[in-house]
Amino acid sequence: MKVMESKTLFVDIETTGLSPDISAITVIGCCQPDGTITQWFNEDGLSQKKILLEFLDFCSSFHTFITFNGASFDLPFLKAKIKEWKIEDTLKHMDHIDLYQILRPYRRLLPLKSFRQKDLERYLKVSRKDNLSGRKLIKIYRKFLETKDCKYKEQILLHNKEDLTGLLHIASLLCYPALKDGQFSIKNCQLTEDFLRIDLSLEHSWTQSAVFEKKEMKLEIQGCRGKLTCLRKDGMLFHYYPNPKDYYYLPEEDIILLKSMGNMVDKSRRIPADAGHCYSKFKPGDTFLSSQDEIFTFCRHNIYYLLRKDTR
Repeated sequence: MKVMESKTLFVDIETTGLSPDISAITVIGCCQPDGTITQWFNEDGLSQKKILLEFLDFCSSFHTFITFNGASFDLPFLKAKIKEWKIEDTLKHMDHIDLYQILRPYRRLLPLKSFRQKDLERYLKVSRKDNLSGRKLIKIYRKFLETKDCKYKEQILLHNKEDLTGLLHIASLLCYPALKDGQFSIKNCQLTEDFLRIDLSLEHSWTQSAVFEKKEMKLEIQGCRGKLTCLRKDGMLFHYYPNPKDYYYLPEEDIILLKSMGNMVDKSRRIPADAGHCYSKFKPGDTFLSSQDEIFTFCRHNIYYLLRKDTR
């Protein structure tokens, strides 16, 4: 998932409330991958159409915009205002990446109590000068409209700016789905009587080192390098499959069977497979070690297993 291309735009809005029917846009902010920030501020509370038009014109040279929870808030709010002001919806021609939706399945793998943008920023050690909540921001905007004091405007713009720079940092966590999707290459394999160790080159660099470990395997990551170590049991390696719903597990034999072949065994001998009991065992030979495709599939499936949230 390439998000740091020149035609990508990080987007965040500030509003006077959650409902577009009774609330207004106060700021629309955009950040390009190089950190360049552009903001449109509703100076008088009546300039929503003006800043929307300027924002949409600016977006015309981009093909993707990125938000945090934008599928639930920013995008519906913008589209409601576009409809309200009878403006052509050019956003529909752009792809949308919602970091919240994409990263949430990996929440268990991160040391977080909750999954708000500021929680992720703290995990990534992103510092902020702004510490205002959304509710306080609404009050500050009202004060600005009443007084026209620039210090209030600066506080609102700073909040929006730091939300945007936070998005830039949070986008680095897309290394998780990239790894799960197999965006890596095999660099080296080492097979001993006790283990198979595979060195990986990752397409997306990890800003935080990480270790994932379950049962007989461990994945260690640092930067663009990964090391997958799989222990051998009685000379055998375990290959975990990503689709346990398609299999039965036979506890007595410690094997799996496709559900389409389930009538071949008595019902009392089989149970639905789960992620921790959906594997085959094999003794790695020359054919396996000489096949880059087989090794890659083995790595991808076992990494998928390590990153799953439903097993430990």
